[in-house]
Amino acid sequence: MNENTVMYQITETSEFMMSFVIITKENNAIIIDGGAPEDMPLLKQYIGGRHVSAWILTHAHLDHIGGFISEAKRNGLADFNPSRVYFNFPPLSLAEEGQVIDREATRRDFSESIPAFLEIYPTLQGKKTILHQGDRLQFDEVTIDVLFTWRKELLNNPMNDSSTVFRLSTPNKSVLFLGDLGPEGGDILFRESRHLLKSDMVQMAHHGQAGVGLEVYAAIMPEACIWCSNEKIFENGEAFWGPMETEELRRRGWIRMYGTALTRQWMDILGVKTHYVSKDGTNKIIL
Repeated sequence: MNENTVMYQITETSEFMMSFVIITKENNAIIIDGGAPEDMPLLKQYIGGRHVSAWILTHAHLDHIGGFISEAKRNGLADFNPSRVYFNFPPLSLAEEGQVIDREATRRDFSESIPAFLEIYPTLQGKKTILHQGDRLQFDEVTIDVLFTWRKELLNNPMNDSSTVFRLSTPNKSVLFLGDLGPEGGDILFRESRHLLKSDMVQMAHHGQAGVGLEVYAAIMPEACIWCSNEKIFENGEAFWGPMETEELRRRGWIRMYGTALTRQWMDILGVKTHYVSKDGTNKIIL
């Protein structure tokens, strides 16, 4: 029995990624994403042989689920043995939709991960749960409320906008996980669920850059921000995307891709004083 619920924001072994472990008072573990294959040894250290009640995958980019796929291929997740795996990924066919702004880029994006995930899909039989908006999950004292899952009409930035958004709460604290949700997905989240967004902490969308707009963060009004950001992205996320207003981005419909420098200014405006950044090492956060 643990005195507190503890969340570890695990630092990068790969170039950039997202990985969290929550340890409940009953000493069970919840994994969120996990990162790339090279991040798995550190993830295992923080699991420490505990029972994994849930492994939640926000979306199918390899910096979020590459490690999960590699472990499933290697030994069927035997080193973690999660009781349930939770996700909601778009079909591979979405990349072929006629309304996709940039079909070639979307096809390339989807082909990097969705076929690999489908390959290991049979190993998840008896463990998988497809998440839907409105779902509530309970793990000991930890409650997870699902506020958003992918929509077939979001075709400008379909992989990031397929991120599952959920609010994780304990009797003492709450954390809103945004995954890699982009501006258009953020519009829907704000329109439908703004009254549910208020949280003590927020995981910054898409590593802090090219994510949701200011109005979403204003509805959350966090006391602390959690940045899954290496030094390059945290200091200037625009360098990751290139210039924010290039003709190519306009052609692809990516005209609201905010850089990290601007996102950090937003947090200053909202009065946020506490920032947990993965570039600084693994952060232990008491919930």
